[in-house]
Amino acid sequence: MSNKSLTIVLPVYNGESRLANSVTEMLELASDLTPQFSILIVDDGSTDDTSTVAQELSTRYPQVTVQRQRQRSGLGPIISMVRRRVDSDVVIVHDGVTPIDAVQVRRLWRQSDAHSSPAIATPKRDVNDLASVRATHMAMAAAHQRVMGFHLLEPLAQQEKPTPAPTAPPSTNRPVAKPRPNDRTGVGQIPPLPRPNFLSALAEFTLGE
Repeated sequence: MSNKSLTIVLPVYNGESRLANSVTEMLELASDLTPQFSILIVDDGSTDDTSTVAQELSTRYPQVTVQRQRQRSGLGPIISMVRRRVDSDVVIVHDGVTPIDAVQVRRLWRQSDAHSSPAIATPKRDVNDLASVRATHMAMAAAHQRVMGFHLLEPLAQQEKPTPAPTAPPSTNRPVAKPRPNDRTGVGQIPPLPRPNFLSALAEFTLGE
């Protein structure tokens, strides 16, 4: 069993009838994966008794917390909120629509271990792999499955923040030069131009140059 912390996020809208079973299934699954786990229920502006059921579950299970949205916002804002507030090692978010799939959660949990290990280069597929209609259909089906169900999410709290470049301390050996009272050079001022040589210009004019 891994020691990494896990948070499973369950967005729900008007799901009072299925919420209790989904949370119970996820609690049993998470306890098999790691001793450090939590379930976050996000009530996305439900108009039924979803909020009441969620609060009862959080009272019954200490690993369950509830976040209620006053208005329905959709999965995008929920993911942004989770990325800001959840700092678990592994965060798995459900899409809030498709049925709960425990097998998919286990697969994403194993995938998180692969992300923490050094990356292994995989050979690129040849374009001929998608030449047939069957191969194209299978590729589209696989892409469709990737946007449904559970997703592995990396919270912002774990992303590396750019370190500011070190600034050189001010030098104490050199005195700071002060501008002279009559010095007119500076930003937004044009420096004085050299005087033209009148005799040279007259000679060039006479010689036709």
